[in-house]
Amino acid sequence: MTIKGVLFSISMLCALWGCSSQYNQSELLHSIEALANAAACGYGPRPDKPGSLTRYAVGYTGDVCVELDKERAGVILMGGSTDVDDIFVQKVRPHIQSGNVLVLRTRGGAGYNDYLQQLTQAASVETLIVDSRDKANSDYVAWAVQTAEFIWFAGGDQSEYIRYWQDTRLQQKLHYAYQKGAIIGGTSAGNTILGEVVYNPDGVGSAVSSEVVQDFCDPNIKFSGDFLQAPMLRGTITDTHFKQRDRMGRLMVFLAHPAHRNLTGIAVSEQTALWVARDGQTEVYGSHEVYLLRADAASRFRQTECGKPVIIDHLLRYRLVAGDQYQLQSHQSSVQPMRISIDGRQIPAYQPGNPY
Repeated sequence: MTIKGVLFSISMLCALWGCSSQYNQSELLHSIEALANAAACGYGPRPDKPGSLTRYAVGYTGDVCVELDKERAGVILMGGSTDVDDIFVQKVRPHIQSGNVLVLRTRGGAGYNDYLQQLTQAASVETLIVDSRDKANSDYVAWAVQTAEFIWFAGGDQSEYIRYWQDTRLQQKLHYAYQKGAIIGGTSAGNTILGEVVYNPDGVGSAVSSEVVQDFCDPNIKFSGDFLQAPMLRGTITDTHFKQRDRMGRLMVFLAHPAHRNLTGIAVSEQTALWVARDGQTEVYGSHEVYLLRADAASRFRQTECGKPVIIDHLLRYRLVAGDQYQLQSHQSSVQPMRISIDGRQIPAYQPGNPY
């Protein structure tokens, strides 16, 4: 049996038999350590942790070397609220083969550690609170990112993520991890930073549909450049908590900005997740919907001027639920789209009245 196969077997046996006793936990960790050291990936030992960096971890503290199948990797876009267990079990667990999981955030605690270790059967889950550019540029954070088989961005504030992480070693090693075949994902703000264009309010309020449709240049609309740089998400902008917070209007306004008119909006509702494979094929998991918006030759951006209500006609809107698919490269889908319009001069602004 291969090393990665033995690691998976050990973690599965632990799950089945229980590792509650100190002896069993110690025995498991020694077994993983012996196997991991037999095939080191060449990253070297874990660097010293900066004293100011907050770290929470469960499981084995070293690097488990796993050979990843790049073609079976992907990105997880989750919509916020309750996480979707099935996507971690069905997509992450078999791919990482008891490798290492890393959770990145700028505030919060260890809430993901036990949860993700149980679902993914990872050798370790480590959460780092990376709340400064110095920490994002540290040897410790760079090592943790490049050695992970699954990297998860928690919910929080995407403006902080961009402010502290863009153009740092954390981002550089994230690109490395993607190239080696790691799965990358995030929920809520952690999802928002994964499209090519990032909605980044950067210190102002969150854009609200009923407000931004009244003024194309609403001050809460700001954007940043590509953070993840994943080819299958090229030409996309993402949004979250979508139906529950009525964000259809704001996404339509985002797409009306001249530089964004060829983008595809990927909008995920709460308790829902979208798997995006490397070839651009998608799958929906969870309880609610994923919406995709884009313009085509029939779409019209009739009024997009500062200080005036926004008027957009005939955007394509796809509504996907579990079992539906959409191909981001070809724009082929298993569902038929509908046309939606918006007129900020009217209440309600949507046409049809319920665009969901």
